[in-house]
Amino acid sequence: MSPEQRRSLGRALDAAAIAPAPLHALTEHLAAVLAVDAAALTRVRSRWEISARSSSFPFPLAAVETALDALVEDEARPPLECAQAAGRVWTLLRLGHHYRPVTVFALEGDWTPASPFFALFASAIIRALSVARTSGRASQQRLAYRMTRRLGRAAGLPAVGDLIVRHMAHAVGARMATLSTPESDGRTLSIIASHGYARELVAHLRIPAGCGIVGGVYAMGQALHVRGLADRPGARRRPRYRTDSFIALPIRSGARVVGVVCVADRVDDEPFSRRDLMALRALAAPAAIALDRESARISAEFYAHAATIDPVTGAFNRRYFRVRLDEELQRSRRHDLPLAMLMIDIDDFKAINDGFGHLAGDAIISDVAEILRRSVRVFDMCARFGGEEFAIIMPGSDAADAARVAERIRQRIESYQPSDERFQPLRMTVSIGLATPNPDTPDGDLIERADRALYEAKRLGKNRVWPADPGGPGSAG
Repeated sequence: MSPEQRRSLGRALDAAAIAPAPLHALTEHLAAVLAVDAAALTRVRSRWEISARSSSFPFPLAAVETALDALVEDEARPPLECAQAAGRVWTLLRLGHHYRPVTVFALEGDWTPASPFFALFASAIIRALSVARTSGRASQQRLAYRMTRRLGRAAGLPAVGDLIVRHMAHAVGARMATLSTPESDGRTLSIIASHGYARELVAHLRIPAGCGIVGGVYAMGQALHVRGLADRPGARRRPRYRTDSFIALPIRSGARVVGVVCVADRVDDEPFSRRDLMALRALAAPAAIALDRESARISAEFYAHAATIDPVTGAFNRRYFRVRLDEELQRSRRHDLPLAMLMIDIDDFKAINDGFGHLAGDAIISDVAEILRRSVRVFDMCARFGGEEFAIIMPGSDAADAARVAERIRQRIESYQPSDERFQPLRMTVSIGLATPNPDTPDGDLIERADRALYEAKRLGKNRVWPADPGGPGSAG
């Protein structure tokens, strides 16, 4: 080795010590200075992988695996020795027995005469890689901290998913990334966020658990790191992607998998490395916390909504009606706004049940609720008060306005015809009581007055609207 080559290698090492990808940088520098092909080889779980190479030449890894194993397992062997493969001579340079992961540089040609220099060079490389590894861990911690802070401020599953895929793609330099989460049944997954292409292209997809890459990683709970087609015998090249390397990582919360992140196509077109996998795992913890939080929020909203809804009609239930009535009464008195309430009861409902069965009764109650919703304004509130009885709160409406709406409801129900052929002969009417609040009476008085008006309408022959004040509007039937 010439003195100029030695000086060049020293400068290469100095530059590589601060390079963002030391193995790639060192491999490129070695190949450029020595004017030969070079590769960096790493053993992970008893399997050798090409971590970096200087050109597109397909390094004959399988042909030198035996020599590689002997070089790293026998501590008595020198750190530099030659091997022949694919008609070439290669010099294998071991970084050290105690350096992890086990790494060997392969240089084209016989460089054993420069063995003392390369031994010193290997020690310097270990120091450079250790510095870079420490720097990389610090960078991962900073990225995880920034991601955690931003996730803490994000609201809603779409925003959280978008932050997760953008940070994970940035961490490993991926052009494309997706985040899939399980549906409520746990048997399928949907893609909730994407990076590098529009989510609308895949939003409709449902991925069965155990099927494909995402479904398989979700079901097994283990990461899938693919460097190329050689890692997946029988797999076909994916036309949408520029490379065949990808990582699919489960996001775990305890024993549960709450999502699967997939990254593909590094911006430098190199395979994803083990370091990339570790970087994604460092970000998976804050991602899991954020996804768990959103899942809990969605569940809480669902149960809170379910607690206010009548399951048969989809209208609000009596408990929620009482809460809203109190709120509207207070608002009416505080701002001197009109307020009206309708109490509605299906006439002769027992005869409907007796003549057509309880199935018809449920269908009728559901249809009446739908008629009520379509007959009032969006901010009026319809509730099932109990049995075949409904109540409507009408903020901003006086007695005359409420009477017109009540009459419209009465007429629509009188002309109602069931859509089910079995119930076509059925005809139905309702009686409606109308009341407005008095400033000097307690809150519960409005319900009592509307209820008395309803039963007065029943007593007078049913199928009519009757106000709590008989002299007021709406007494026609």
